Amino acid sequence: MRASFRWLNEIFPIDASVDDVAERLTAGGVEVEAIERKGRGLPGVVIGEVRKKKPHAKRDNLTLVEVFDGEQTLEVVCGAANVPDAGGRILFARPGSTLPNGMTIESRKVGGVVSNGMICSEVELDIGADAEGIFIVDADLKGKPGTTVATALDLEDVILELGLTPNRPDCLGHVGLAREIALLSGKQFEWPAIDAPESTFDAAPFYASGASLADLSEHWAGSSSPSTATPDLPTSISVSIAQGDRCPRYGAALVTGVRARPSPFSLRYRLHLLGLRALSNIVDATNLVLLEYGHPIHGFDLRFLRGAKVDVRLAKEGQEMATLDGIERTFTADDLLICDGEGPVAVAGVMGGADSEIRDDTSSVLIECAYFDPRSVRRTARRLGLGTDSSHRFERGVDPNGVPRVLARSASLIANLGGGSAAPLAIDLIAQPIAPKAITLRYSRASRLLGTTVNQAAAVDTLQRLGCEVTAQVEDRVDVKAPTWRPDLQREVDLIEEVARVRGYDEIPTEVPRVRPSDAGTPEALRFVQRLRKAAAAAGLHEAINYSFVAPSDLTRARVSEAAVELSNPLSEERSVMRTSLLPGLAEATSNAQRRQVPTIGLFEVGHTYAPSRETLPAEHGALGIMLAGPRKGWIGEEGVFDFYDGKGVVEAVVRPLLGAEPAFVLSDDLDERAPFLHPKRRAEVVYEGRVLGHLGELHPDVADELSLQGRVVYAEVRTESLHEAASEKGAPQATALPRFPAVTRDIAMLVEDTYPAGEIVDALEEAAEGLAESVTIFDLYKGDQVPAGHRSLAFRVVYRDPDETLTDKRIDKVHAKLAQIAKTRFKAKIR
Repeated sequence: MRASFRWLNEIFPIDASVDDVAERLTAGGVEVEAIERKGRGLPGVVIGEVRKKKPHAKRDNLTLVEVFDGEQTLEVVCGAANVPDAGGRILFARPGSTLPNGMTIESRKVGGVVSNGMICSEVELDIGADAEGIFIVDADLKGKPGTTVATALDLEDVILELGLTPNRPDCLGHVGLAREIALLSGKQFEWPAIDAPESTFDAAPFYASGASLADLSEHWAGSSSPSTATPDLPTSISVSIAQGDRCPRYGAALVTGVRARPSPFSLRYRLHLLGLRALSNIVDATNLVLLEYGHPIHGFDLRFLRGAKVDVRLAKEGQEMATLDGIERTFTADDLLICDGEGPVAVAGVMGGADSEIRDDTSSVLIECAYFDPRSVRRTARRLGLGTDSSHRFERGVDPNGVPRVLARSASLIANLGGGSAAPLAIDLIAQPIAPKAITLRYSRASRLLGTTVNQAAAVDTLQRLGCEVTAQVEDRVDVKAPTWRPDLQREVDLIEEVARVRGYDEIPTEVPRVRPSDAGTPEALRFVQRLRKAAAAAGLHEAINYSFVAPSDLTRARVSEAAVELSNPLSEERSVMRTSLLPGLAEATSNAQRRQVPTIGLFEVGHTYAPSRETLPAEHGALGIMLAGPRKGWIGEEGVFDFYDGKGVVEAVVRPLLGAEPAFVLSDDLDERAPFLHPKRRAEVVYEGRVLGHLGELHPDVADELSLQGRVVYAEVRTESLHEAASEKGAPQATALPRFPAVTRDIAMLVEDTYPAGEIVDALEEAAEGLAESVTIFDLYKGDQVPAGHRSLAFRVVYRDPDETLTDKRIDKVHAKLAQIAKTRFKAKIR
């Protein structure tokens, strides 16, 4: 939000510099993000007086103008069509001056004639948005020729750019912001006076009998009795509210006899500084009130309210209306509309309708000032994709009990700007009263929460200046009613925060709390997860942290369990269920990396998966997920992409430090049901001493395509609880003594059918070695033209060692021959 420091001073005099005020606001939680000083430049731009004008001899669209700049008369070539006659005042940039856009004005030829300066428009001087012609100085603006434009037009102001949090809608208007400054300055805020309209009339007969009326004159300073003259109006107008929960309060005031015309420059300039475009005095008045009170209002041309009736009701399904932006909108039965006797004329809290908008010939204006339910406005604005200044404020909550004051200010401003008459009586229909929130503040609770003693008298003073009504004080507590312009004040802690905020957070002493060491210390399960993370990072993987919430379609595309826990109030459809596997999150992270041309990807995540249960809470399980994709990083000359065996090596590298041993990888048909996302020929269960820890494999190509993954992708998921149980049973890895006797290495190569897994052969060889095989590893696999179809050549390296004596060749030959025999008989191998 943008705020005018000059306007704030007009509402409530501030005895501090703008920098001090900005510091106070920021320290109080209303952050000032930037400060812009306006109207201090333009030294070479002055008031000029037209002495003579004539058409350009060669260019029909140009005019030769003689301008007196207070010192001399200069000839200027001007292309605008609205150059005033002799005696008219304009804004003149002397040669050598620099405009806000960085342009330096110099004498130069235009159409063959030297132009000595430039007659400027609002846009060129950044004092308005009108670029259609030059700026003509109004007769009521003082300034002799030669007076600088900043002085003549009184341009100096300071704009504060505020970063407001959604819970502070009271600061979305200058009155609320001035009230906040008074609060933080230790002063009592007083409402700004509202000038009485120059003339009023008795409109009581105009309102339908039985209408709930409010006396606006109570808010007008110096108001007089209404005249007896009553304008020519409809016999009566009525207001009804069909949905009191969506519109608890609706006010309507009448101003007649107005004439639409441009607003005074000071008002247009103020709107420009605050980011709004000036249109006409009536429309500008509604925008000024919005910026002043933070309470949106809307003006209807009374001629186009059919049936002299206003009805606040829900739309009929499929009902249509053109809004002020010229777009035909289609509504649902959940949209709240403002209707007249025949159909909709505005979208409640969002935007008015085109049929009843203020026009150049508008003479009677019905002003709407209402309170709409924030959730109702938010739903409609988002569904229509129509975010406006009005919806922004209604969505956060305006003051429902500020309707009469805002109506009085609106009627006064429109009447005075438009030269019309305002009725002192206005309709104020309350469908559902909104009472101030009753809250109790305990001083002892405030002291404990803030860590410092809270002075009771100072706390009460703060609450009263905040706008709270003190209803009772009893020793340790004070009962108050919170002001309705602060919808964020709902609980005791909210009042405590206000007391601390106004006092100053820097006044709260900083103390380091005494922390008692826990007898239990960090739980073993948590320490194990920490070790697991370190082991995964040591294996060369990067940790990914993903949301536990996913979309149901993510589970479907990943072919993981779709029996998910649904969220009651999800942020969006993309985060509407709890994940049943870590695969969707890691796949999304990998896909994002691949789209950004990251060649090699190695990710891991340690998190939880969830499943429905019959208990109060869902079943929750810890898991380690690993994903590899792209070319592997190997030695010079080694090529290829990650495959199943790379995944096996990574899992072994992660598990080995925790178990002190490597797990086995076992083929299982159960994976068809438990891991259908894995390739049927390149997958295995991760097993340790008969306990299934998880699964590993390459993703099924169809699944990889569904998840937008490129190439072969390896995925493993291990249950952390199972891994922790296995590590706990085995105990901490123990160091072994260095071998005393040398080892003997022998190789054995064989030709076997593809149906026999290499891991099964390794286990059989180790078992046949009579305890002498220290290790059996495969070091070569070959399939090619020299190998029969359906077969492969495998080579194993066996390391023999006896811990008690030196092995002899005779003994080794005997054992090694037994290994060869086992391979022949059990696996139908041909020893090579």
